[in-house]
Amino acid sequence: MNQDLSELLRAATDALNRGEMQTLHNLSQQILAQDKNQADAWFFLSIAEAARSQIKNSLLAISNALTLKPDHTEYLIHKARLHTMQNDRAPALEAANKAAAQNPTRALLLDTLGVVYSRFEAHEKAAQLLRKTVELEPKNPQFQFNLGSVEQFLGNADAARLAYENAVALAPDFARAHWALSELEKNAVDDARLAVLLTQISRPNLGAEDELYLGHAIARAYENQQQYELAFEYLNRGKARQKVKVGYQLSQDFQLFNTMQSAFSKEERQPQEDANARQIFIVGMPRSGTTLVDRILDSHSMVQSLGERQDFARLVKQASNTPSNVVLDESVIKMANQLDLIGIGKQYQQQTAVQAATQGSPGYWTTDKMPLNFLYIGLILQSMPAAKIVCLKRNPVDTCLSNYRQLFAVNFSYYNYHYDIQDTAHYYGLFSGLMDHWKSLYGGRIHELSYESLTAHPEPTIRALLDYIGLSFEAKCLDFHQNTSAVSTASAMQVREPLYQNAVGRWHHYKDQLAGVLSYFDEQDIRY
Repeated sequence: MNQDLSELLRAATDALNRGEMQTLHNLSQQILAQDKNQADAWFFLSIAEAARSQIKNSLLAISNALTLKPDHTEYLIHKARLHTMQNDRAPALEAANKAAAQNPTRALLLDTLGVVYSRFEAHEKAAQLLRKTVELEPKNPQFQFNLGSVEQFLGNADAARLAYENAVALAPDFARAHWALSELEKNAVDDARLAVLLTQISRPNLGAEDELYLGHAIARAYENQQQYELAFEYLNRGKARQKVKVGYQLSQDFQLFNTMQSAFSKEERQPQEDANARQIFIVGMPRSGTTLVDRILDSHSMVQSLGERQDFARLVKQASNTPSNVVLDESVIKMANQLDLIGIGKQYQQQTAVQAATQGSPGYWTTDKMPLNFLYIGLILQSMPAAKIVCLKRNPVDTCLSNYRQLFAVNFSYYNYHYDIQDTAHYYGLFSGLMDHWKSLYGGRIHELSYESLTAHPEPTIRALLDYIGLSFEAKCLDFHQNTSAVSTASAMQVREPLYQNAVGRWHHYKDQLAGVLSYFDEQDIRY
């Protein structure tokens, strides 16, 4: 290697260490202009492109690096991370598995691998890596937080609490860790912790996202003290700036829902059922009991949960070949009748079969509990006519309040309605209207399940659910809380408890604050 290239590579390494992404980008291009066989330069360029949110360019660059050095551990982990950012499960796990087989020892690499595995619900693998990460670097608050998240998904409440507390101790202004603790300890009332949270939210120059996390944590504490007016006040405060930041417009969802209804009518083609297809889609508004039903079904000897998947939505998007970065928009929907929907269904079955341990076993069913798949019911039933659709319905006001009280992933735009309580009520109205439309088209092919009925009368409700699927009743479904498999949703701890009715009618505590919601539902004749 000539001296100029060596100096440029050293300069690029320094730029990377200083976080100077534009400099890194420029230096990488200079190196590659002289020698395209410099693997590190392709790696550096990939990092710089990712920093500019140019993920496709970043993937191309890291692929070039791996062509030159196919077994380079750090390159493989970076590639796995990039595919994870795009929710590309198969290539992400392929790169992660290849890297993990080389037994990396650097904490940062182990942490990144752990996060990749966790993202695709391989939580046991993730926990092993993240525990080792924390052993190597116990004073890194982000590593502690990542471990806490996975321990929580696995139901290890004490281990999760310890990791979150370690994160807060190491970084007292770690707002997300404060929120995670509040979510873990839903029924705890701790005046000392509340005082800390109130101090944190009063920090000068507090970012919108930190205020969001802290507002939710404080609201949880006040609700536990039955100070409901203060709880709602801090929810509003926490969400206000984030609402402005995301710029959500209800009109966009209104147009999306209307376009979906218009795209499907009674005249659409009805393909033959595949007798071997056994997919159950659990849908509904978020926070309506979808995780609970998934847990109940997963406890049956003939059912395996595949978790909350985005495979179907991504396959439809890929097949539509529309130019936008949005997974579902009007252009995708308008392409629906031109797509090979049966082919999409087969692709979905092939992709999910990779994860299903029951693959090839006669009579087994798998569940996909992505709630927002309610948008895709027409496409799902055209793609997989034998699929079962279970739609959760919960009291509309309780549903809206639960959505508003919950903090969903801040980078998942489909939940942006939940930063405003009235937007949440209007979104529920759109959901209710779309479900009425699907039921008018598909009738008995959709099984509607009441959350309130499930909590009040579990056995007959579960029996009816199993009858719809074509499965015999098993008592284990009533003991779903003894199921030890991981849960990656906001209900990770609740579903490890027996059925309870504490959340039924919770909205009455906030009746004054929900006056606008009640008025809207009355206008729309939505019964609550």
